Amino acid sequence: MSQAAINQYVKNRMATATPAQLVAMLFDGAVAAMRRAADAEADGRRAEASEQLVKAQRIVTELRCSLNFEAGGRVAQELDRIYEFVCQQLVNANLGRDSLLAMRCVELLVPLRNAWATACLGQPPVPGDRLTG
Repeated sequence: MSQAAINQYVKNRMATATPAQLVAMLFDGAVAAMRRAADAEADGRRAEASEQLVKAQRIVTELRCSLNFEAGGRVAQELDRIYEFVCQQLVNANLGRDSLLAMRCVELLVPLRNAWATACLGQPPVPGDRLTG
């Protein structure tokens, strides 16, 4: 499949997604970028690793921006603190060229993504996936 076709598919998927689905897509994008960064770092592709970590930071920042503190109360406050921590860890992973730190961030976000999918989308986590995302 061509890159143009993939881009069009993603654009259409985003345009037709519900707000809950968009949040799930943000989680998925952040986790995927962190995994790609860890893989790139392990393979010595430093520039790609850095690019993917920055992409993950931007996505986690978007997750922070999507929080509704009025409706979410304490849960939104706690998520904000987690997202802030993850962003800082991603900066540290990038500066320290630390793929393990990036994967620890994955381990923090995957359970949140799974909880979101279960609560808001009615989707259970995929069984057997080492880190469902």
